[in-house]
Amino acid sequence: MPEAELAGTQAYWRSEGQGSRPMLLLHCTMAHSGAWKGVMQRLNDVSVMTAMDLPGHGRSGPRDMSTTWQTQSTEMAIKLLEQTGHPADLVGHSFGATVALRIAVERPDLARSLTLIEPVFFSAAKDAGRIEFDEHMGAHSYFYDLLNRKDYDGAARAFSEIWGGSTAWKEFPQKQREYMSDRIEMIRAGGDSVLGTGPDYIPLSDLSSLTVPVLLIEGSDTDAIIGAVQETLADVFPRSKRVVIEGAGHMVAITHAKCIAAEIRDYHQQ
Repeated sequence: MPEAELAGTQAYWRSEGQGSRPMLLLHCTMAHSGAWKGVMQRLNDVSVMTAMDLPGHGRSGPRDMSTTWQTQSTEMAIKLLEQTGHPADLVGHSFGATVALRIAVERPDLARSLTLIEPVFFSAAKDAGRIEFDEHMGAHSYFYDLLNRKDYDGAARAFSEIWGGSTAWKEFPQKQREYMSDRIEMIRAGGDSVLGTGPDYIPLSDLSSLTVPVLLIEGSDTDAIIGAVQETLADVFPRSKRVVIEGAGHMVAITHAKCIAAEIRDYHQQ
């Protein structure tokens, strides 16, 4: 597993693939680069892929409290992309999708295409005046109450019940539950970038200038806020395709890796 100091943080990543298209994959909160194994093995022939552990996740260094988590993640990813000297297909899941989007906005020279899987880019729905934004925040009040009380096990359980799909909290291995509980505060750390309340906020109006192809993927059984985000983004991006994976929830990048890889392969061959 390659490693280097990137933007002041010790970073780890995994590489795979014999294809000609560079691809960077960015995982969701409380996961790590291994979450992409199912997708990577199915795109081995078309892409040379890099999946990075985000700060505070996997084997990468901790979060830098002097900056925001998304800024740190974005700077690390940009440094990794600059090593190749070529634009890449940026693929992100959940919070990772917001990092991919920010890279494309700030460094369009590094983005060949975007694949946003269940992006938690809630500010898009907020900017568009979608009622799903307020409904989503209300539904998460119990989770944030547990987080404020530093009941991290309870908060991780509550968060999993909302976003974890059909897998019950008790069905996760103990080690995985501990990993999630230890990182549950990262949900709050990513708040500025997804809620439109801090320095990481990207106004919806800034996205229409992106001319790269954008593939928008979501699960049919996910939270309603994701559908609102994807519909909003599909209306804004000049070159986009929206795909709904039937029977999938928020963790579609892991549970339906075969479908995700097939959609990415098909989109890149158009």
